Amino acid sequence: MKGGLRALYRTLELPGANPLKDAHAALDTAVLTAYGFNAKRDLLAQLLALNQEVAAKIEKGTPVMPPGVPKHYPEAKKLVTEDCITPLGA
Repeated sequence: MKGGLRALYRTLELPGANPLKDAHAALDTAVLTAYGFNAKRDLLAQLLALNQEVAAKIEKGTPVMPPGVPKHYPEAKKLVTEDCITPLGA
């Protein structure tokens, strides 16, 4: 596709079915589920509440799970691929 990402995302403005719209909807659902958020409630308020909860745990010295695949996730290597974007110079 010519025109880069902007051209790709302009296809979202077109009427009808669109695989990119479907992918975004699936990703939105997965993220809401992963964080236990409710799409009908204020998402920023839910994110702030989660952030405050984690900050309170850190302040108390309670361990919190960092971003990424949990240490004891079964077959975690299946979730990591070699086709990801890497930082420049890496």
